[in-house]
Amino acid sequence: MNGKPVAVLGGGHGGHMMAVDLTSRGYMVHLYEHPRFEEKFKTTLANREIEAVGYRPHGVVPIQNVGMDMRETLTGVEWIHVVVPALAHEAFFDEMIPHVTEGQKVVIWAGDFGSLRLREKLRRSGGDPGVVIIETNTLPYGTRLVAPGKVQLICEATRVMAAALPAASWQGAIAALREMFPCIVEAQHVLAAAFNNPNPTVHPPGTLLNTGRIEYSGGEFYMYREGITEAVARVIRAIYDESRRVANVLRFDMIQYKDADFMTTASIFHVDFVAPFDIIGVIETFKGPASIHNRYIAEDLPFGLVPRSELGRVAGVPTPVIDGIVSIGSVICREDYWSTGRTLETLGLGGISREDILAAVES
Repeated sequence: MNGKPVAVLGGGHGGHMMAVDLTSRGYMVHLYEHPRFEEKFKTTLANREIEAVGYRPHGVVPIQNVGMDMRETLTGVEWIHVVVPALAHEAFFDEMIPHVTEGQKVVIWAGDFGSLRLREKLRRSGGDPGVVIIETNTLPYGTRLVAPGKVQLICEATRVMAAALPAASWQGAIAALREMFPCIVEAQHVLAAAFNNPNPTVHPPGTLLNTGRIEYSGGEFYMYREGITEAVARVIRAIYDESRRVANVLRFDMIQYKDADFMTTASIFHVDFVAPFDIIGVIETFKGPASIHNRYIAEDLPFGLVPRSELGRVAGVPTPVIDGIVSIGSVICREDYWSTGRTLETLGLGGISREDILAAVES
């Protein structure tokens, strides 16, 4: 029991699971949900506890502090874990920025280049430069909210990549995070963490190439069971290959996958996630997406693929498959993700050279 207070921002499945996990390991968790999303948080807010099911842990877990007051949530904590979809980053960042202070460490799970966006918003607001920002490539859990205030752990990650921004300025931050989450491995910098997020690589082809099936099924669709066929896997592999070519020119590494890793219904997710038995079969139980407006498109295209494409242009690397996916998704969802997504301008990297971009994330 360490008794250290930590903040977990986000009342969805990831936030609930992290609150349970950290509480069960002795941390005093301050769980926060933004008032915009109060409706789905009412049970947890009222009971101040979460029921955990799945293979670890089990039972009803009382949470030290549950609320919707950001100032109260962040008071006295060193670590702030932002566990929300990238779609909600703006709302949470705006609430958080007036209350973060020097020495606090903000971890964005998973980042989708959110570390750069937060740094840019802090810069524009005149916020504290002594805040440590860390980005990860994925959540450490495969989890779902199965009922209000009830979270299920289905599988968990054996490797989560993380980097501080800039990488060279916060020596020891990743090692300290690893003490809290042993699955953490250090990435070269936040671009490497963002590019190694598997969601933008896998979700868009698995969803967009099954648009007819999703609309026809009325919500009865399992992407990992029926949506990833051999043909779809080839598109997923093409997105990975384009991303890797951009990474190579920008001189950072991506996880090396074997050809066979793409040729399963779970795609590359089975590589870094484990379950007590049959991880591919477990991943196949994840239902959805039930709509074309799911975050598999509305998050992974504008926040995951648009920055990869823009960095490809800076690097001089064509990304025709990524570009096609973003353009088709924009038409399907009636939103121009090229203009509403995370552009280099919104990340504070607009109009600068490849070398300057690397300097901005490295040193």
